Amino acid sequence: MTNLNRRTVLSLAALAGLAPAGDAFAAGALSVGSFTHGVASGDPLSDRVVLWTRFVTPDGAPGQLRWEVAQDEAFARIIAKGSANASPFNDYCAKVDASGLPAGGRYFYRFLSASGASPIGRTRTAPAGGRDPLTIALFSCSNLPFGYFNAYAHAATREDIDLCVHVGDYIYEYARGTYPSANETLRNRWIEPAGEIILLSDYYQRYASYRADPDLQELHRLKPFALVWDDHEITNNTWWEGAQNHQPQSEGKWVDRRAAAFKAYNDWMPIRTFANEPLRIYRRLDWGNTASLLMLDTRLIGRDEQLDWQDALAPVLAKGEAAVLKAVGDLAQGRLIDPKRSLLGTKQEAWLTAELSRAKARGTDWAVLAQQVIFGQQFGASEAARLLPADASGRNKQFITLTGELAKRGLEWNLDSWGGYPAARARLTAAMEQFGPAVSILSGDSHNAWLNDIAGAKRLAAVEFAGGSVSSPGFERTLSKAADGERESVIRAANPLLKWADVTNRGYGVLRYAPNALSAEWVASNDISARSAGAKSITKLAVETGASGLSGWMLA
Repeated sequence: MTNLNRRTVLSLAALAGLAPAGDAFAAGALSVGSFTHGVASGDPLSDRVVLWTRFVTPDGAPGQLRWEVAQDEAFARIIAKGSANASPFNDYCAKVDASGLPAGGRYFYRFLSASGASPIGRTRTAPAGGRDPLTIALFSCSNLPFGYFNAYAHAATREDIDLCVHVGDYIYEYARGTYPSANETLRNRWIEPAGEIILLSDYYQRYASYRADPDLQELHRLKPFALVWDDHEITNNTWWEGAQNHQPQSEGKWVDRRAAAFKAYNDWMPIRTFANEPLRIYRRLDWGNTASLLMLDTRLIGRDEQLDWQDALAPVLAKGEAAVLKAVGDLAQGRLIDPKRSLLGTKQEAWLTAELSRAKARGTDWAVLAQQVIFGQQFGASEAARLLPADASGRNKQFITLTGELAKRGLEWNLDSWGGYPAARARLTAAMEQFGPAVSILSGDSHNAWLNDIAGAKRLAAVEFAGGSVSSPGFERTLSKAADGERESVIRAANPLLKWADVTNRGYGVLRYAPNALSAEWVASNDISARSAGAKSITKLAVETGASGLSGWMLA
């Protein structure tokens, strides 16, 4: 196993930082080589945007490039240019922070080498002020072997999308044939490397494998992205000190794997990094006075270890109902409600409260919290048991029964989400209600689409759009004995603040923020077993704002 110690990781992290826009390399000709994965842009501000490409030279030496931003596709009106270096220390990924750009503009960009130019990308900057509408495409949970990325393909055809927001599980870490199984893996959707990714070189190969997908490449070429990681960019059910899917005895030190995953993510993603905080990913992107986009890290930097009902109850299941009820009560009244349990960490939580207050003070219409896991309440439904197929596994039967029984006691089933950190959720709900303007939460992780109203003490504190998955399967895989709409009806009946759901289809969300309203679409993809840029259906929803606050989700 590669010896990736802390000093080495921090040195490499520094090398992964963005090159300043005017940085000049030693004099000499541009390098010969190949642009292997197209181009991408991200984190647009009013005067700059991050530009990305990957360039590999024949001998593996660093590649010297130039970059240009222009107002026209022919690059006759170049408004910014500079140098970039594609270093083997960063897996040949080159990133620059192209600054000095006019606010609120749409631009073309490219990289230049001695072998020719990269594909031409399109990007934009944010408005410096005013109340221009902002249209976001929301993505999460894209597992390449499960199917084609039709959600990306459809979004790439839309001219109205200003920014793509990906809230995690951009890649998955598993070995081939694990998730999905070999039988479920779609032909020609094989991932590299074949084994589970653990080392830095493994993570690099997996990103290269995913970014070879033509639909993902095209969407990156055409739209700027804002991204945060979830657990599968590292490994399943990650928290700061470990993960369910990390075994130190066979996979090495957790800190080494975590650092490798961080570095690979920062090298491959078109995001802005923090020189003095190499592991920080939470940040703010303003869109004039219309929206303040707050990109959060609820997965890693401040997360305490998640709890799990099944793990807690497994030792007492054979001891009878009284022992099970006692174990439920002990967890529910003990560790679960500990006020010290955190998803954000003290520093990020204070930062977020300050940002909500700042947005309100400057007259921003919307605070948009983009983060990983479901914020709204999630209660199980006893009625869901009748939707299990006859050959359902014992584990699935136990899960549905358990979640229904928990709901009868007012307990949520998903303790990996905000429901497993109720004190932290209560603190943020109070902050959104007290300090925030209109608040919209964007979430992922669950593979299903949920639209929740978030109740405060006196009014709605926020609305949540949890955006389903690009290709990872959802509840339709477990509750497969259901007529059209039956899964959704059963789950909504058990969750009074759940205003709409799709637990059947893959897809993505589109949200348009304007001063007094939020309109949203859930775009369900066609069958992901075949590549398509079409949409199966589009559901339209809306939220209004006014003197009395948010109206809550309504079908438009």
